[in-house]
Amino acid sequence: MKKLFSVLLAATLCIGVGWAEEYSYTFAQKVFSANGTQILGNVSWVLAGDGGYWGYDGTKGQQFGSGSDPYKYLSLSTTGISGTVQSVKVNASTAKDAIATMSITVGGTSYLSNHSLTTTATNYTGTGNSSGEIVISISQTTSKALYIKDITITYTAAPAATVEAPVLTDEFTFWPVMNDEPSAQVTITPAAGNTVRYTTDGSTPSRTNGTAITAATTITIGATTTVMAISYVGTQTSGVVSKTYTLGPTVTGISAFKNMVNGTTARLYLPDANNARTLYVNGNDAFVRDNTGAICIYNVTTNPPLQYNQHIAGWIIGTYTNYNGLPEFTASSATNSCYLVIANPVTESDVEPVEIDAEGYESHYADWVTISDLEVSAASGSTATASDINGNTFAIYNKYNPAGYQLPYEGAIVDITGIATPYNDSQQLRPINQNNYYPLTYVVDAHRDFVSPQAAIANAQVRLKRYLPSQGWSLLTVPFEVEGFEGEVMQYTGVSLGQVGTYDFEGHTYPIQGGVMHFEDYYGNLQPGIPYLVKPYYSQQEMTVSGVTLSGDAAGSVTFSLGAQNAPGVGLLANDTPAYVGDYTLVGTYSPLTLSKDEATVKLIDDNTLSWTSLIDNTDVSGTEAYITIPNGAGVKLDLAGTGVVTAVTDIRLDNAVEGAVIYNILGQRLTRPLGQLPPGVYIVNGKKIVKR
Repeated sequence: MKKLFSVLLAATLCIGVGWAEEYSYTFAQKVFSANGTQILGNVSWVLAGDGGYWGYDGTKGQQFGSGSDPYKYLSLSTTGISGTVQSVKVNASTAKDAIATMSITVGGTSYLSNHSLTTTATNYTGTGNSSGEIVISISQTTSKALYIKDITITYTAAPAATVEAPVLTDEFTFWPVMNDEPSAQVTITPAAGNTVRYTTDGSTPSRTNGTAITAATTITIGATTTVMAISYVGTQTSGVVSKTYTLGPTVTGISAFKNMVNGTTARLYLPDANNARTLYVNGNDAFVRDNTGAICIYNVTTNPPLQYNQHIAGWIIGTYTNYNGLPEFTASSATNSCYLVIANPVTESDVEPVEIDAEGYESHYADWVTISDLEVSAASGSTATASDINGNTFAIYNKYNPAGYQLPYEGAIVDITGIATPYNDSQQLRPINQNNYYPLTYVVDAHRDFVSPQAAIANAQVRLKRYLPSQGWSLLTVPFEVEGFEGEVMQYTGVSLGQVGTYDFEGHTYPIQGGVMHFEDYYGNLQPGIPYLVKPYYSQQEMTVSGVTLSGDAAGSVTFSLGAQNAPGVGLLANDTPAYVGDYTLVGTYSPLTLSKDEATVKLIDDNTLSWTSLIDNTDVSGTEAYITIPNGAGVKLDLAGTGVVTAVTDIRLDNAVEGAVIYNILGQRLTRPLGQLPPGVYIVNGKKIVKR
C-alpha cells in the first residue's frame, strides 16, 4: 500500500532586518500520539488529525488516518510572527531499504520536489525567497520504517508589527493673559482603532497607567507641563511620545527685562505706576523709559505707532537681545502688542533727559541723557570726540541727524543731549532734539578757557556758566547777543575830569588829573564782545540762551580818552596846572586771566569795590568778565546813570587811613592793602592801634 506523509506548516514568520533567524525543532521520539503538542520557542507544532502515529512501523501495522484518507497533517502555528523564508531543511531517517520521496513548497513555490529519502541521503534543503504557507509532503513507497528527526527553517525576520503613536500638539511657550491665571490647551490624537493613555504628572504611561482615551482629546494646563502618551492595540504598544509645554517668564519693569540672559523670551509687564514713556523714535528704533530703566524696542509694530511722550502700560512678549552692548527688546514669534495700552502723548510733565556723567553712563544705555562740559578734541563728518574733565572719552555720532544739530568745532566746550549707547569699548552719544531740547549746547565757562569758532555759528544754544549776584554790579562780556536781560544793565558811555591826585616821578611829586568813567542805563540787547555792568533781578548760577549766533570774534573793549598833554613824566602843564593823560578802557575777556600787578589796571572785586591790581592778592579775572585800564598813576571813579555816586563802589584813592599809611596786623606783619579793603579787626596804622568794625 502506498503511504503518503504530508506535513503542513502554516507559518507567519517574523522577518528580521539585515540578518537571518533560524527556528529548528528536534522530535523527542519516533512516534507521537494524535493531537500531541510540542513547543519550539514561541511556535507551537501541532499534530493534527484524529489519531495515528508520526512515522510507520510495519511490524505494528499501524494505519495513518482512516478509511481511504491515510493522510496526517502536522501544522506549524506561528501566530504574530512574519518573515521571508530563505530555506527549509528536513532531516529524515529511514529503515534499511526504505524508499520515500519528499517535496517542500513555500507560499506555493517549490523549494524541493521529489527528492528520494534513502538510507544514504537524509538531509534535504529547499532554498528560495518566498513567504507564506510551508508544506512538506513525504510519499513512502515501501513499508519500511520512516520518521523525521528535525526540521529547521531559516528566514529574514521583519520588524514586529508597530502600533502608531499618538499625536501631540507641538511644544510651545504660553503666558497668562494680563493678570489672569495662565492656561494653555494641548490636543492628544490617537490613530484610528488605537487606545491611548496619557499622563501629566511626570510618570510614564503604559497599558495600565494614565488616562485612557480613544478619540482626540484637548486638555488644559496652567503651568509648565510635560505630557506623555502611548498607544496600544491588544498586547502591542507604541513608543512613548513626550512633549513639554512651558509657562514663559514674566518680568515687571524694564530693568528686570534687561537683567535676563541674552536671547531669553519673556513677557514684559509695565504697570501703570511704572510710568513707562516713549523717549524717541527713529525708524525701527524706539527708545522707552520707565522708572526702572530704559531700553530700545527694535522692529516691533504697535497700534498706534510709538511716538514721543506716549504713556505705555500693559504687557508685550519679546526677546531680550544685547546688541553690541545696547539692550534691545526684539520681536519673537509670540510678540503681539494687542495687550499693550499706548496712550496719546500726554499733557503732564514732559519727558526730559537725565543729567549723568561717565560713572553712570553704562546703566543708562538706551536712555535719553545729557552729558555736560565736554571738551571737543576732534570733529569730522558725522562724528566728534570729546572728553570730560576726568579724561573720560565720548564719541558723538550724528546717527539720527536731528534738526538744529551742528558738528561742534575743536576746542569747544559743549553739552550733548541724546541717546546713550555703547560703541566698541567706549561710550557713544547720539544727539536728538526732542521736546525743544537742543542736541548741542555750547558752554561759556567763566573758569575755563573759551575758544572762539573760526566763523560765527547761527541758531546756537549757549550756556553761560557764571554766577551773577543780584546784590551788586558785575562786569559781563559774552560772545553772543543777549535779548531781554532780566535785570539792570549799564554801558560805558565816556570819561570826564575827576579828582586831582599826585604822582611821584624821578624824585618829584606831580599833580595828576583823575577820571570819572560814566555808565548809563542800557535797555537794548547785550552785544557780543561788549563789556557791560549788570545787576540781575535775581541771583543766578548760570544762564542759557537759545537761537543765538555764537560770535567768532575775540572779546572787545570800550575806550574813552581824556587826551594827553606835554609834561614831565606823566603830565604837568608849564603853568603848574594839573594835567590829564591817556585812555580809560573797559576791557572784556571770554577766558579767565591774571592781571599784571601795577597801578594802571583796576578790577571790580567781590564787594563791588574798585581796586588797583597792585593792592589786592587775587588779581585773576574770570572769563566773561572785564577789567579797567587807566593812565598810570591816575585815579578813577564810576558814575552810574549820572548820579555822581558810585553805588556800592568806592574810589580806589580814598580809604579810612591817611594816604600812604603804614599798616601792620597784630602779628607784626606789614600789609600792602589800604585799611578800607581789610576785613574787620585790629590794626596798627602809622604806629597807632585802630579797630576796624
